[in-house]
Amino acid sequence: MLILERHFASEDDRFLEEWSKIHSATLIAEFTNRWLADERPWARQQVVLYLQQDLNFSGHEIFVKRLFRHFEAARDNRMMGHLMVALDRIVRRCRRPANAPSAEAGESMQAERLFATPNKTRREQTGRMKETGTGKWARVVPMPDLRNNPTNRLFRQKTRNYLRRRVWRYFRWLSVSDSEAYLDSVTDSLLLYRDADFQTGENVIDNWSLMHACYFHSNVLQFGPAHAELAEGRWLGSLVASPYRPDLWQQADSIDRLIRIVSDSQSSLVRIWAMELLKREHPQAVREIRMEQLTPLLSHSDGRVQEFGLELFRQYPELVALPVLSWLELIGKCGPATLAVICESLKAHLAAARLETSELLQLATAEPAPVAEFGFEMLQQRHEEKLLSAEELMTLSRAGCEAIAESLTTWALRQLDNETHYLARAVVEFFDCLSLSIRSAAMDWLEDPETHGHHDPILWAMLTETPHEDVRLRLVECLNRRTSLPAVNAKSLTHIWCSVLLGVHRGGRSKLNAMTQIQSAILASPARAAALLPVLSVAVRSLRAPERRSALAAVATIIVQRPELQPAIRQHLPELQWTEP
Repeated sequence: MLILERHFASEDDRFLEEWSKIHSATLIAEFTNRWLADERPWARQQVVLYLQQDLNFSGHEIFVKRLFRHFEAARDNRMMGHLMVALDRIVRRCRRPANAPSAEAGESMQAERLFATPNKTRREQTGRMKETGTGKWARVVPMPDLRNNPTNRLFRQKTRNYLRRRVWRYFRWLSVSDSEAYLDSVTDSLLLYRDADFQTGENVIDNWSLMHACYFHSNVLQFGPAHAELAEGRWLGSLVASPYRPDLWQQADSIDRLIRIVSDSQSSLVRIWAMELLKREHPQAVREIRMEQLTPLLSHSDGRVQEFGLELFRQYPELVALPVLSWLELIGKCGPATLAVICESLKAHLAAARLETSELLQLATAEPAPVAEFGFEMLQQRHEEKLLSAEELMTLSRAGCEAIAESLTTWALRQLDNETHYLARAVVEFFDCLSLSIRSAAMDWLEDPETHGHHDPILWAMLTETPHEDVRLRLVECLNRRTSLPAVNAKSLTHIWCSVLLGVHRGGRSKLNAMTQIQSAILASPARAAALLPVLSVAVRSLRAPERRSALAAVATIIVQRPELQPAIRQHLPELQWTEP
């Protein structure tokens, strides 16, 4: 209790964990009064989180009953909705075989019936005190020890049925006294049901309050004093939406509530019920829903909701006048299954003239392939009408669609490759992006001798600082193929050579080329030996024989052609021995 008090006072999230360990009816009753009198939002939220758990804490019957009486007396519709869902979940029947007599054959045939297993939560008995007769007390452990089964729940079946009838009676009276509050409360409650509450067919009709709220007038169900049952000759597949007080759900202001249920409900059964009502009771009005209501349906994880959203989208009356920002928002939020249909509508209803260049760039750099292809096509048309600036073309380096990344990069660099638009800081963005396809296409462009970048020393100086290994390796290969280095200070290439040689996780010809280039740089400028000899010393000690041989050959060449560097080489390679000529 001390830990519980401390967690409660400090609003610690471990409070419910400690609360579930309290089994004394006296302590629970005393603390419940304090809890319900607490006006902090945190205290109320803890009640909500408690009711979302499996009600399987021995001794907590008194707590749940006091919660019920307190919120019922306070006319707290929202909390009564949480109690309605929690009480629906504690009744779960199972199928049992039963013999049904057959009048025709005079024999019995195999049948099934639903049975509510007695599974009241038990209190774990740890023992009791007994006087031994000598003036002392001893603890006696009962045999067998009664332990609580995880599938057990609070209350006896009879009490559960009574509480469920009483909570539904509360909402039934609410529908008469305040119909708006009834619709709001039932809507909030339906959002709390989960697919886990309907794992089997019998679990569907076990949800007493849900069946009353959504299928009260259905001829498939028969409601008894304790349970809902299937009518004779009926099956769950023929269950259609037949809510209690259908006149309230037929009102125009109930459309927003039903759409909210479709988009936000955690249960597919509840979503299907709401979609049935919308199609049947509001066929015309549902076609005029706002785009901000339609977007969640198109991006929903449930395929049936997506199909429902697509049906409404195809009938949307104002697609031609839909603002560009709404199209972009719709594309950004809709799911893959609906994206192709939306892009087709986009092409049919959205002209390129309505789009700003920034919006075209946003479409071309989008991740979904249909959107990016459409944006790229219109961007090329715009460029023919009015040339894009270097800064605008540079934006294409952030392309998110791998399917067109290579062609998009090739086109963008081709537009930048002229005297008017060429800008090194714009081109280098394509080499520094995260997409491998874009970097590969950029390197293909750089290796072409006909491009401006191939002969630009500023661009090469920028590329020596690249963080990407694939670019570094191809730079080394490109330098090796060229008859002369570009007009860039060889000092800036040290980073490239070091990164390639110290890449211990890979071998390859690029390392051999890098060692040859280091050798040439040292022979051309002995002052660079202090920075480059340590890298060669690492290559000499490599476990890979080709690298080791190439490094030794480079060192030997340096010794022969630059004898003044022998002391520096001995310092970095003390184990290396050679004979004086």
